[in-house]
Amino acid sequence: MSEPPLLAAPPEAVDDDPPVSTFMTRDVVTVDADAGPGTALREMARHGVRHLVLRVGDREEGAVTEASVLRAVADDRPDAPLRQFRVVLPGIPADTRRTAVARRMVEHRVDAALVVDGDRVVGIVTATDLVRSLAGASR
Repeated sequence: MSEPPLLAAPPEAVDDDPPVSTFMTRDVVTVDADAGPGTALREMARHGVRHLVLRVGDREEGAVTEASVLRAVADDRPDAPLRQFRVVLPGIPADTRRTAVARRMVEHRVDAALVVDGDRVVGIVTATDLVRSLAGASR
């Protein structure tokens, strides 16, 4: 009796830990760090996102999340600059593997990470992006 032929790995097993560059969001939405919560919420609604990267001049410095902005509104601080509600998202290189990204997000207790090339933000990856990647779904 002969051995059955070896089967090729199914496509989902070929690279089950892809680099973040394959599923990150490349179109990062930025907002001026001196803008107020109302501006941030309008930008989030307009772009369908829950995270905005803060811009200070020509640099990107941190981010705000929907939750941090809503806290500002709930605390009755509608004119406070967004920089006061900044959250620190870990910065990760684009070649970082999915499992490492997930670990960093868990370690930092955040639902997103900034994808960086040196000191430049080139993308963002969110918990939603991770789930879509695991499910093999696209945007």
